Amino acid sequence: MTMLVEKKSGAIDVRLSHLSQLFESVDPSPFCEGRLTSGAEEYFLRRVKEQPLDQPVRIVIHLPAKEMTRSPPFDVAAALTEHFAACAAGESKRIREAIRTWRQAALIGFVVLSICLFLAWHISNNLPPRPMTRILQESFVILGWVSVWKPIETFLYELLPPGRQRRQHLLLRLSSAEVVVSGAPIPGRTCG
Repeated sequence: MTMLVEKKSGAIDVRLSHLSQLFESVDPSPFCEGRLTSGAEEYFLRRVKEQPLDQPVRIVIHLPAKEMTRSPPFDVAAALTEHFAACAAGESKRIREAIRTWRQAALIGFVVLSICLFLAWHISNNLPPRPMTRILQESFVILGWVSVWKPIETFLYELLPPGRQRRQHLLLRLSSAEVVVSGAPIPGRTCG
């Protein structure tokens, strides 16, 4: 698949010799919508990331005439935008699920931490100072902090960085892109 970016219009120009270079399946049955290849999806994500945020996304797909008149017809523009809309919805669902899981883990972790710190305090104040008492006290403190380790790690390294939200935003931009399918080839060699 050869993909070119036309600088003057800001459009993402893609020239193909057949649709299988862009889609894994072009079967029009209701159970098999056109799904982009992973390489094509990453290419579009990389290209839309390079565009200014205030610029609308425009994708121009150049196909040979034989691909334009295939039977049964395949709506490339709709398949492309629906693919990115489904990916954006899936990413949104994964983010919501990660936040829900983090909240549950944080609640459990901080309850366990509170109980362990209370027990450690209770042991240090009510038992005679011996080595075993100190070991028991420190064990509860360590157990308490270990119980909040995963929620803190998840918050700092998975939920806090803007990478997931950035990908979702790019997918949403692509789902609302203007997609033009052209039968006129652009200058240059078409991949085959």
